[in-house]
Amino acid sequence: MEKTIIMRRFIHQEVVNALVNARLPYDHPMGEQLEDEAQIVAPAFVRIVDDRGGWIMLESRIKDLKVDPRFRDSVPSPAKVPRNDESSLRDNFEQIARGTAVVE
Repeated sequence: MEKTIIMRRFIHQEVVNALVNARLPYDHPMGEQLEDEAQIVAPAFVRIVDDRGGWIMLESRIKDLKVDPRFRDSVPSPAKVPRNDESSLRDNFEQIARGTAVVE
């Protein structure tokens, strides 16, 4: 089925939201791939057909594409803070809250 302008606009907005939620820039090159693969299902959900023919969410596809060789170098890797180091957790609290550091 050919996507109408309204459908493409809706898919674009959903892809931008998913990219931003994944802490990637709204204009990340991954967005084009997602928009090409995305389809509108049900009343207002955007999903992608996976390799097995099932529907997956944009967020799941973004996780897959983050390790794809085409996009791996363009995905920023956040600083890692050890879970059991309380002083590092305290010192990096703001970065953890902003999402620029992750707890492992």
